[in-house]
Amino acid sequence: MNTVPHLGITRAVNKSTLSYAENTRDSGVYEDLYYSLLSDLQPAAKKSAEQTLYAVDATTIGLCMNDFPWAKFRSTKSGVKIHVKYDVSESVPEYLFITNADKHENSTLGSMKLKEGDVVTFDRGYNNYRQFAEFCRQGIYFVTRLKDNADYKVVKRRKTYSGRITSDRIITFTGAVAGKKCPYELRRIRSVDPKTGKAVVLLTNMRSCSASKIASIYRKRWQIELFFKTIKQNLKIKRFYGTSENAVRTQIWIAMIVYILYMMLKKLSGCVTKCFTHFISELSVVLFKHCELFRWVIGSPPERCTDKSMPLLQMELGL
Repeated sequence: MNTVPHLGITRAVNKSTLSYAENTRDSGVYEDLYYSLLSDLQPAAKKSAEQTLYAVDATTIGLCMNDFPWAKFRSTKSGVKIHVKYDVSESVPEYLFITNADKHENSTLGSMKLKEGDVVTFDRGYNNYRQFAEFCRQGIYFVTRLKDNADYKVVKRRKTYSGRITSDRIITFTGAVAGKKCPYELRRIRSVDPKTGKAVVLLTNMRSCSASKIASIYRKRWQIELFFKTIKQNLKIKRFYGTSENAVRTQIWIAMIVYILYMMLKKLSGCVTKCFTHFISELSVVLFKHCELFRWVIGSPPERCTDKSMPLLQMELGL
Protein backbone atom coordinates (compact mmCIF):
# COMPACT_ATOMS: atom_id res chain seq x y z
CA MET A 1 0.00 0.00 0.00
CA ASN A 2 1.36 3.46 -0.96
CA THR A 3 1.72 6.44 1.34
CA VAL A 4 -1.22 8.84 1.81
CA PRO A 5 0.21 11.94 3.56
CA HIS A 6 -3.06 13.87 3.83
CA LEU A 7 -4.57 10.90 5.71
CA GLY A 8 -1.57 10.67 8.02
CA ILE A 9 -0.13 7.56 6.32
CA THR A 10 3.49 8.59 5.72
CA ARG A 11 4.93 5.10 5.30
CA ALA A 12 3.85 2.16 3.19
CA VAL A 13 1.65 -0.24 5.15
CA ASN A 14 2.60 -3.92 4.96
CA LYS A 15 -0.04 -6.55 4.37
CA SER A 16 1.06 -8.27 7.59
CA THR A 17 0.31 -5.04 9.50
CA LEU A 18 -3.22 -4.93 8.10
CA SER A 19 -3.66 -8.62 8.90
CA TYR A 20 -2.53 -8.10 12.49
CA ALA A 21 -4.90 -5.16 12.93
CA GLU A 22 -7.85 -7.13 11.56
CA ASN A 23 -7.08 -10.13 13.73
CA THR A 24 -6.70 -8.20 16.98
CA ARG A 25 -9.07 -5.22 16.71
CA ASP A 26 -12.64 -6.07 17.65
CA SER A 27 -14.89 -6.06 14.59
CA GLY A 28 -17.67 -4.69 16.80
CA VAL A 29 -16.04 -1.25 16.50
CA TYR A 30 -16.76 -1.18 12.77
CA GLU A 31 -20.21 -2.65 13.25
CA ASP A 32 -21.07 0.19 15.63
CA LEU A 33 -19.66 2.75 13.21
CA TYR A 34 -21.79 1.35 10.40
CA TYR A 35 -25.02 1.75 12.36
CA SER A 36 -23.95 5.21 13.54
CA LEU A 37 -23.52 6.34 9.92
CA LEU A 38 -26.79 4.65 8.98
CA SER A 39 -28.65 6.65 11.64
CA ASP A 40 -27.26 9.86 10.10
CA LEU A 41 -28.33 8.74 6.63
CA GLN A 42 -31.92 7.82 7.42
CA PRO A 43 -34.25 10.76 8.19
CA ALA A 44 -36.19 10.79 11.47
CA ALA A 45 -39.47 10.64 9.55
CA LYS A 46 -38.28 7.45 7.90
CA LYS A 47 -37.30 5.86 11.19
CA SER A 48 -40.74 6.51 12.65
CA ALA A 49 -42.71 5.53 9.55
CA GLU A 50 -45.51 3.09 10.24
CA GLN A 51 -44.86 0.91 7.21
CA THR A 52 -41.59 0.19 5.42
CA LEU A 53 -40.83 -2.28 2.66
CA TYR A 54 -37.87 -4.57 3.27
CA ALA A 55 -36.28 -7.30 1.20
CA VAL A 56 -34.60 -10.10 3.12
CA ASP A 57 -31.96 -12.37 1.64
CA ALA A 58 -28.48 -13.75 2.22
CA THR A 59 -25.33 -14.11 0.14
CA THR A 60 -22.49 -16.59 0.62
CA ILE A 61 -18.79 -15.73 0.44
CA GLY A 62 -16.63 -18.75 -0.28
CA LEU A 63 -13.35 -19.20 1.60
CA CYS A 64 -10.37 -21.54 1.36
CA MET A 65 -10.80 -24.31 3.91
CA ASN A 66 -7.05 -24.57 4.59
CA ASP A 67 -6.87 -20.89 5.55
CA PHE A 68 -10.30 -20.57 7.17
CA PRO A 69 -10.98 -23.92 8.93
CA TRP A 70 -13.27 -22.23 11.48
CA ALA A 71 -15.77 -21.49 8.66
CA LYS A 72 -16.05 -25.06 7.35
CA PHE A 73 -19.56 -25.90 6.16
CA ARG A 74 -18.90 -28.74 3.69
CA SER A 75 -16.31 -31.46 3.50
CA THR A 76 -14.10 -29.42 1.16
CA LYS A 77 -15.40 -25.85 1.54
CA SER A 78 -15.46 -22.99 3.98
CA GLY A 79 -17.52 -19.83 3.82
CA VAL A 80 -19.54 -17.18 5.59
CA LYS A 81 -23.00 -15.88 4.88
CA ILE A 82 -24.19 -12.28 5.11
CA HIS A 83 -27.86 -12.04 6.11
CA VAL A 84 -29.42 -8.71 5.16
CA LYS A 85 -32.62 -6.78 5.83
CA TYR A 86 -32.58 -4.32 2.94
CA ASP A 87 -34.56 -1.07 3.03
CA VAL A 88 -35.92 -0.94 -0.52
CA SER A 89 -36.83 2.76 -0.57
CA GLU A 90 -33.50 3.93 0.90
CA SER A 91 -31.40 1.30 -0.96
CA VAL A 92 -29.38 0.43 2.15
CA PRO A 93 -29.05 -2.60 4.47
CA GLU A 94 -30.87 -1.50 7.62
CA TYR A 95 -29.75 -4.57 9.48
CA LEU A 96 -27.30 -7.38 8.72
CA PHE A 97 -25.38 -10.08 10.51
CA ILE A 98 -22.72 -12.61 9.54
CA THR A 99 -22.81 -16.37 10.19
CA ASN A 100 -21.12 -19.53 9.03
CA ALA A 101 -22.32 -20.50 5.56
CA ASP A 102 -24.13 -23.56 6.91
CA LYS A 103 -26.74 -21.35 8.61
CA HIS A 104 -30.00 -21.87 6.72
CA GLU A 105 -32.00 -18.80 5.78
CA ASN A 106 -35.38 -20.07 7.00
CA SER A 107 -34.18 -19.94 10.61
CA THR A 108 -33.14 -16.28 10.42
CA LEU A 109 -36.40 -14.43 9.67
CA GLY A 110 -37.15 -14.02 13.36
CA SER A 111 -33.77 -12.32 13.86
CA MET A 112 -34.35 -9.54 11.31
CA LYS A 113 -35.73 -7.00 13.82
CA LEU A 114 -39.01 -6.49 11.99
CA LYS A 115 -41.74 -4.53 13.73
CA GLU A 116 -45.50 -4.22 13.50
CA GLY A 117 -46.61 -2.66 10.22
CA ASP A 118 -43.46 -3.58 8.28
CA VAL A 119 -43.76 -5.26 4.89
CA VAL A 120 -41.09 -7.82 4.06
CA THR A 121 -40.51 -9.83 0.91
CA PHE A 122 -38.22 -12.83 0.46
CA ASP A 123 -37.85 -15.91 -1.75
CA ARG A 124 -39.16 -19.37 -0.90
CA GLY A 125 -35.83 -20.44 0.56
CA TYR A 126 -37.13 -18.71 3.69
CA ASN A 127 -40.21 -20.90 3.89
CA ASN A 128 -41.01 -21.30 7.58
CA TYR A 129 -44.65 -21.93 8.54
CA ARG A 130 -44.12 -21.25 12.22
CA GLN A 131 -42.54 -17.89 11.37
CA PHE A 132 -45.42 -17.06 9.00
CA ALA A 133 -47.82 -17.55 11.89
CA GLU A 134 -45.66 -15.37 14.11
CA PHE A 135 -45.76 -12.61 11.50
CA CYS A 136 -49.56 -12.82 11.47
CA ARG A 137 -49.67 -12.49 15.27
CA GLN A 138 -47.24 -9.55 15.28
CA GLY A 139 -48.91 -7.59 12.48
CA ILE A 140 -45.94 -7.96 10.11
CA TYR A 141 -46.86 -8.35 6.44
CA PHE A 142 -44.91 -10.70 4.18
CA VAL A 143 -44.84 -11.60 0.49
CA THR A 144 -43.03 -14.71 -0.72
CA ARG A 145 -43.40 -17.60 -3.15
CA LEU A 146 -45.53 -20.59 -2.27
CA LYS A 147 -43.77 -23.95 -2.29
CA ASP A 148 -44.83 -26.23 -5.14
CA ASN A 149 -45.61 -29.15 -2.82
CA ALA A 150 -47.65 -27.16 -0.29
CA ASP A 151 -50.97 -28.77 0.69
CA TYR A 152 -53.85 -26.34 1.14
CA LYS A 153 -57.55 -25.85 0.62
CA VAL A 154 -59.28 -22.87 -0.95
CA VAL A 155 -61.49 -20.95 1.47
CA LYS A 156 -62.54 -18.14 -0.87
CA ARG A 157 -62.04 -17.10 -4.49
CA ARG A 158 -61.50 -13.41 -5.13
CA LYS A 159 -62.10 -11.51 -8.34
CA THR A 160 -59.10 -10.51 -10.44
CA TYR A 161 -58.89 -7.14 -12.15
CA SER A 162 -55.57 -7.45 -13.98
CA GLY A 163 -54.59 -9.56 -16.96
CA ARG A 164 -51.36 -10.51 -15.21
CA ILE A 165 -53.23 -11.95 -12.22
CA THR A 166 -54.80 -15.27 -13.17
CA SER A 167 -56.03 -16.29 -9.71
CA ASP A 168 -56.49 -14.78 -6.24
CA ARG A 169 -57.47 -17.17 -3.45
CA ILE A 170 -57.77 -17.25 0.33
CA ILE A 171 -56.31 -20.54 1.55
CA THR A 172 -55.44 -22.50 4.68
CA PHE A 173 -52.74 -25.14 4.90
CA THR A 174 -53.97 -28.71 5.28
CA GLY A 175 -50.67 -30.53 5.70
CA ALA A 176 -50.11 -32.23 9.03
CA VAL A 177 -47.10 -30.05 9.78
CA ALA A 178 -47.91 -26.80 7.96
CA GLY A 179 -51.52 -26.71 9.12
CA LYS A 180 -50.48 -27.06 12.75
CA LYS A 181 -47.65 -24.53 12.57
CA CYS A 182 -49.62 -21.92 10.61
CA PRO A 183 -53.41 -22.17 11.19
CA TYR A 184 -54.07 -18.68 9.75
CA GLU A 185 -55.84 -17.91 6.49
CA LEU A 186 -53.38 -16.64 3.90
CA ARG A 187 -53.64 -15.40 0.35
CA ARG A 188 -52.45 -17.26 -2.75
CA ILE A 189 -51.92 -15.17 -5.90
CA ARG A 190 -50.84 -16.44 -9.31
CA SER A 191 -49.16 -13.78 -11.42
CA VAL A 192 -47.93 -14.12 -15.01
CA ASP A 193 -45.06 -12.08 -16.44
CA PRO A 194 -46.41 -10.53 -19.68
CA LYS A 195 -42.94 -10.53 -21.25
CA THR A 196 -41.78 -14.06 -20.50
CA GLY A 197 -45.11 -15.78 -19.88
CA LYS A 198 -43.74 -17.37 -16.72
CA ALA A 199 -46.10 -17.76 -13.77
CA VAL A 200 -45.22 -17.04 -10.14
CA VAL A 201 -47.41 -18.25 -7.27
CA LEU A 202 -47.20 -15.88 -4.31
CA LEU A 203 -48.13 -16.32 -0.67
CA THR A 204 -48.99 -13.38 1.59
CA ASN A 205 -50.96 -12.33 4.65
CA MET A 206 -51.90 -8.98 3.08
CA ARG A 207 -55.66 -9.00 2.58
CA SER A 208 -56.46 -5.36 1.70
CA CYS A 209 -53.88 -4.72 -1.05
CA SER A 210 -54.68 -5.45 -4.68
CA ALA A 211 -53.15 -8.57 -6.19
CA SER A 212 -51.18 -6.50 -8.70
CA LYS A 213 -49.72 -4.43 -5.84
CA ILE A 214 -48.58 -7.57 -4.06
CA ALA A 215 -46.98 -8.86 -7.26
CA SER A 216 -45.19 -5.51 -7.57
CA ILE A 217 -43.88 -5.85 -4.00
CA TYR A 218 -42.37 -9.23 -4.79
CA ARG A 219 -40.70 -7.89 -7.94
CA LYS A 220 -38.96 -5.28 -5.80
CA ARG A 221 -37.19 -8.13 -4.01
CA TRP A 222 -34.82 -8.15 -6.98
CA GLN A 223 -33.21 -4.96 -5.64
CA ILE A 224 -31.43 -6.87 -2.89
CA GLU A 225 -29.98 -9.20 -5.52
CA LEU A 226 -28.60 -6.15 -7.33
CA PHE A 227 -27.15 -4.92 -4.03
CA PHE A 228 -25.30 -8.21 -3.49
CA LYS A 229 -23.98 -8.11 -7.05
CA THR A 230 -22.79 -4.53 -6.57
CA ILE A 231 -20.84 -5.10 -3.37
CA LYS A 232 -19.28 -8.35 -4.59
CA GLN A 233 -18.06 -6.73 -7.80
CA ASN A 234 -16.77 -3.51 -6.24
CA LEU A 235 -15.75 -4.14 -2.63
CA LYS A 236 -13.05 -6.35 -1.15
CA ILE A 237 -15.16 -9.06 0.42
CA LYS A 238 -13.78 -12.03 -1.49
CA ARG A 239 -10.08 -11.80 -0.61
CA PHE A 240 -9.16 -11.13 3.01
CA TYR A 241 -6.01 -9.75 4.65
CA GLY A 242 -6.48 -11.85 7.81
CA THR A 243 -7.70 -15.41 8.27
CA SER A 244 -9.43 -15.24 11.65
CA GLU A 245 -13.17 -14.86 12.07
CA ASN A 246 -12.66 -11.38 13.49
CA ALA A 247 -10.59 -10.39 10.45
CA VAL A 248 -13.28 -11.55 8.04
CA ARG A 249 -16.01 -9.74 9.97
CA THR A 250 -13.89 -6.59 10.16
CA GLN A 251 -13.28 -6.46 6.42
CA ILE A 252 -16.95 -7.05 5.62
CA TRP A 253 -18.08 -4.29 8.00
CA ILE A 254 -15.51 -1.88 6.53
CA ALA A 255 -16.88 -2.67 3.07
CA MET A 256 -20.40 -1.88 4.31
CA ILE A 257 -19.14 1.42 5.75
CA VAL A 258 -17.77 2.37 2.33
CA TYR A 259 -21.17 1.65 0.82
CA ILE A 260 -22.91 3.83 3.43
CA LEU A 261 -20.48 6.69 2.81
CA TYR A 262 -21.31 6.51 -0.88
CA MET A 263 -25.04 6.67 -0.09
CA MET A 264 -24.43 9.69 2.17
CA LEU A 265 -22.51 11.47 -0.57
CA LYS A 266 -25.20 10.63 -3.11
CA LYS A 267 -27.95 11.90 -0.84
CA LEU A 268 -26.20 15.11 0.20
CA SER A 269 -25.25 15.99 -3.37
CA GLY A 270 -28.60 15.04 -4.87
CA CYS A 271 -26.70 13.56 -7.80
CA VAL A 272 -27.93 10.28 -9.28
CA THR A 273 -25.67 10.09 -12.33
CA LYS A 274 -22.68 8.56 -10.54
CA CYS A 275 -23.24 4.90 -9.73
CA PHE A 276 -21.42 2.96 -7.03
CA THR A 277 -18.98 1.47 -9.55
CA HIS A 278 -17.94 4.98 -10.63
CA PHE A 279 -17.55 5.98 -6.99
CA ILE A 280 -15.28 3.03 -6.15
CA SER A 281 -13.11 3.49 -9.23
CA GLU A 282 -12.66 7.18 -8.39
CA LEU A 283 -12.14 6.53 -4.69
CA SER A 284 -9.15 4.29 -5.41
CA VAL A 285 -7.51 7.33 -7.03
CA VAL A 286 -8.51 10.16 -4.69
CA LEU A 287 -7.26 8.29 -1.64
CA PHE A 288 -3.80 9.34 -2.81
CA LYS A 289 -4.84 12.93 -3.56
CA HIS A 290 -6.50 15.71 -1.63
CA CYS A 291 -9.59 15.75 -3.85
CA GLU A 292 -13.06 17.11 -3.08
CA LEU A 293 -15.53 14.40 -4.01
CA PHE A 294 -18.32 16.97 -4.33
CA ARG A 295 -16.47 18.56 -7.23
CA TRP A 296 -16.32 15.16 -8.87
CA VAL A 297 -19.98 14.34 -8.17
CA ILE A 298 -21.72 17.60 -9.04
CA GLY A 299 -18.95 19.96 -10.11
CA SER A 300 -19.56 22.27 -7.12
CA PRO A 301 -17.63 22.94 -3.91
CA PRO A 302 -18.86 21.43 -0.60
CA GLU A 303 -19.92 24.90 0.60
CA ARG A 304 -23.09 24.55 -1.47
CA CYS A 305 -24.28 21.83 0.90
CA THR A 306 -25.44 22.93 4.35
CA ASP A 307 -26.44 19.53 5.71
CA LYS A 308 -25.10 18.96 9.24
CA SER A 309 -23.81 15.53 8.22
CA MET A 310 -21.34 17.12 5.80
CA PRO A 311 -18.45 17.60 8.29
CA LEU A 312 -18.69 13.93 9.27
CA LEU A 313 -18.72 12.88 5.64
CA GLN A 314 -15.67 15.03 4.91
CA MET A 315 -13.85 13.55 7.87
CA GLU A 316 -14.65 9.95 6.91
CA LEU A 317 -13.65 10.48 3.27
CA GLY A 318 -10.48 12.35 4.21
CA LEU A 319 -11.54 15.60 2.55
